[in-house]
Amino acid sequence: MILGDPGPLHSNPEVVVVKPTRPERPGLQQRLDSWKGIAQYLGRSARTVQRWHSEYGLPIYRLGTSKGSVFAYSNELDEWMMNRGRIAGDLFPEFGAPAVSRVPDFPDELIARKLTLESSLIPEIARTRSADLVALCHKMWERLSHKSLNVIAGYFREAIDLNPGNAEAFAGLSSCLIAEGVLGVVRAPMAYAAAEAALRGALEIDPELPDGRLAEAWLKIVSKREWKSARRCFEDALKMQLPPTRAMVGLAMMCIAEGQPQRASELLDKFTQMYPLSTAGKALYSLSEYMAGEYSHALELVDQVRASIRSGPLVDAVEALALVHLGEMKAQLPRMEHLAAESPHHDALVGAVGYAYALSGEVKRAREILDILTDTRRSKSSREPYAVALVYLGLKEHQNAVEWLDKSYKDGSVWSLGFRSDPVLAPLRNDPYFLQLMGRISYPDPDDSDSRLGMAD
Repeated sequence: MILGDPGPLHSNPEVVVVKPTRPERPGLQQRLDSWKGIAQYLGRSARTVQRWHSEYGLPIYRLGTSKGSVFAYSNELDEWMMNRGRIAGDLFPEFGAPAVSRVPDFPDELIARKLTLESSLIPEIARTRSADLVALCHKMWERLSHKSLNVIAGYFREAIDLNPGNAEAFAGLSSCLIAEGVLGVVRAPMAYAAAEAALRGALEIDPELPDGRLAEAWLKIVSKREWKSARRCFEDALKMQLPPTRAMVGLAMMCIAEGQPQRASELLDKFTQMYPLSTAGKALYSLSEYMAGEYSHALELVDQVRASIRSGPLVDAVEALALVHLGEMKAQLPRMEHLAAESPHHDALVGAVGYAYALSGEVKRAREILDILTDTRRSKSSREPYAVALVYLGLKEHQNAVEWLDKSYKDGSVWSLGFRSDPVLAPLRNDPYFLQLMGRISYPDPDDSDSRLGMAD
């Protein structure tokens, strides 16, 4: 998209035009030559400007061929910065949003300078637009789904591009990436590594930023396993009466790790009543109900998520595993196979199907799935170790199953939070390999305080 009318001589970016002998007077229509000159005018790196042009249509022209010199006009750049991606009202911008990399990169020059940017170097219009995008993202978070995460991450990334000194944008992007790892949208190790980088950016700008501290607490749960300090952070956030979205759900995940999925369900039930449009909250609620052995209710929650045309890796896997525990195994297989056919890249779902095959005596088909999940040609980062463990568990190869559960814990998979209560792991409770694993890895002690509920009834 090109904003503004560049005039008849240069309305086509590929047309040959005559280069002026000198730039126009500043304040009218200043001509900017070269990527460097344009980048200096916008206060960004040349790489960022090139990306804005290729992905978002920043109005830049070329002399001659596609490899010719580039130039732009200041008034068009100003108008583009003001208008790009403007959202009308409170509509949920699920469609037509800017594309975003699943694991956003961070400009090297910003990391090198430790983000110590002078606010005066950033145009006021860019700072305002960046703040508006962050405010929009916080509102969208109340209606979070696994699909909207990509949209929200894109807007946080745009807010950073506009104002690299916006600490809230870095913190928000970190929380988005963590959520993508937890919900299975992005493989956990990749998501958490990028979230760490975004969090460093936030805390370098504002070490006391509440949103930054919440993202840090989440990483302590899923990646670092620093349970006590994470719990304190979540409870402090609720006492400060900050928006409870991330803190309440974080405490619920703590409950699952403590082996108390029923208490997690209490929190998530309250959360979904507060934010009924958050399908991500319902997905985690279905997980806690599955962990608590409430299979029928877990499936009801899955149906609610699907009714809003939302799905995702976590919801698919919860449905498959709940079906395993309801009724005769072979009777449930057609539904599980249908789910896997629709979402063949959701590893935990595929692993649950392999588990069901093994328990149904279809060993050959179970091993075929095992071969797919462990294919060495697949990227190491594209595997969900918990899925492989499920198939080995169905085949009664417990030592192999435990080895992959260990990998799942190290990767920070959301499934690893529930090893204490996961119904599918019941055959391992007295297994020496599993007992050795549980003695070696870290889980929090159960907390009996009522404060974890965070809010008065």
